[in-house]
Amino acid sequence: MSNEYYRKVREVLVLILIINIAIGLVKIIYGYKAGVLSITADGYDSLLDAVSNIVGIVILLVSAKPSDKEHRYGHYKLETFASILISFTLFIVAYEIISSAFERFFATTTPSISITTYLVMIITLIITLIAAYYEKSMAKKLHSNILLSDSEHIKSDALATFIIIISLVFVQLGYTILDPILSIGISLLIIKTGLTILYSNINILLDKNILSTYEIEDVVKDINEIKEVHNVRTRGTASTIFLDMHLVLSKDLSLADAHRLSHICEEKICEEYPEIKDVLIHIEPEEGMDDKIEYE
Repeated sequence: MSNEYYRKVREVLVLILIINIAIGLVKIIYGYKAGVLSITADGYDSLLDAVSNIVGIVILLVSAKPSDKEHRYGHYKLETFASILISFTLFIVAYEIISSAFERFFATTTPSISITTYLVMIITLIITLIAAYYEKSMAKKLHSNILLSDSEHIKSDALATFIIIISLVFVQLGYTILDPILSIGISLLIIKTGLTILYSNINILLDKNILSTYEIEDVVKDINEIKEVHNVRTRGTASTIFLDMHLVLSKDLSLADAHRLSHICEEKICEEYPEIKDVLIHIEPEEGMDDKIEYE
């Protein structure tokens, strides 16, 4: 991945970091002021998002290092580790929220909710939704796994904030038990988001296939000299894919022609999928073709 990619991803993370810090502090202050645990818990979740952003920025600085003698494929998988770290920070937040919620079940204080509390939560909800939409759109544009993971985290924050706003009405009506119950519900939502992020990034570490044989066949099927494509394997991330494949050619082709066809094939594939950074092609004669590997 280019330095330009890392620069743009860092710029997005810095902006989201500033937003998370601001939103987190506002929620914590008003949560304590109103005595509403769910708002305070939501604020701490936003601050932990900010910590994740800082970790992500630092790791991206390391990931931007070019490939070297000992790391021939580069350092791109550090971005995956950053995403996994985000998932574990979510689990920690969920644990803290659940612990505080169980304490609140036995509390005797009554939350103090005002119009200002509603305004604060609605404004932070709008800002959070805008931030989530922006980060996800940039994640798709840049094919960034860490931005996609973080945007999913922010979406869960927005949903939690929306639920809190609805619950404030019931708390004002005297149903204070809803505050700790809702806090536990938010924590379960956070755990679900963490598990989703963890699962997708573990698959990256396990080199889960990204593109199928059919997708690659569609790209090279117009090259007449190619008889067959099989044993297609891809690995990497959404922004950095490594591909290896077998091409079956006529046994009458010269070595030079086979080399030419492999170059044409590689160029067409990389043009169709710019995120593919390296293509390894194994040439086989039509007669004496290697056995296909059938992947279930």
